Amino acid sequence: MLKRLRKAHPILFCVLAEVVFLASLFVTDLVFTIALVLFRTDFASIDTYLYSTLQELVGAMVAVLFLVRTDRAGLLRRRGSGFFNGLLVGMYPLVFIGYNAFGSLVLGRPENGMLQPAARICTFLVSMAMVGVAEEFIFRGVIAQTLLEHFGTSRAGVWKACLLSGVLFGAAHLTNILSSAPFGVLMQCVFAASLGTLFAAIYFRTGNLWVTVFLHGAMDISSMLIGGLYGTTTVADAVSGYDASMLLSVLLYLIPTAVLLRKKKLPEVQLYWHQYVKK
Repeated sequence: MLKRLRKAHPILFCVLAEVVFLASLFVTDLVFTIALVLFRTDFASIDTYLYSTLQELVGAMVAVLFLVRTDRAGLLRRRGSGFFNGLLVGMYPLVFIGYNAFGSLVLGRPENGMLQPAARICTFLVSMAMVGVAEEFIFRGVIAQTLLEHFGTSRAGVWKACLLSGVLFGAAHLTNILSSAPFGVLMQCVFAASLGTLFAAIYFRTGNLWVTVFLHGAMDISSMLIGGLYGTTTVADAVSGYDASMLLSVLLYLIPTAVLLRKKKLPEVQLYWHQYVKK
């Protein structure tokens, strides 16, 4: 069924994949919450990052299910340009991640702040990494790949696949409206849409899904580094604090996207596409 839907109605398939993915996160959250209430667990003592890790693990399993059912599980093994060569293609966000992490550690540390226990720091790192795994599997491996196969590898087709997958990625963050300030969530959606467009371009250029998995996880870690190390800020608080400056992300990420997808580099996208897609 999924395979037929993907071929006949690819955009509807992408929307369905996103809805099922988000629903799996919601249902997992609901089930865990009910279980904690039944066992009379003190919510204040819960490691929220461990809780998030379990959610994202379920989301990753849903994404893998979509890949398996549509004969695209091989994307997880596809080497493409190779991981380290792929990081060279993704050098712009990698430098940005390093700059953000360095700035946070130098300027963002709380005065007289104490590090979280080692176990909580580990769950923070694992949780952020799992967000990268789950979201890249579904938004690049399932959705962006489907759109590329639908629109084709002409320059216009690649741009359509990047932009539409980016918009779907941004829209997914509307679910944070349940826990964060509406304006902050809106700014996060704009940021995520432009970042998703860039990640799709990197994925298409490298043919290696694990490159964007790594970049995504590293970006989430760097953006929440102080909160994760010192327990000063939650993800919900961070999103609520987003302001209009996030609109700059449209330029920060779409300009390097244009560089990655310049005409002379399109043969790389076409190479990895034709190597994998079964006609």
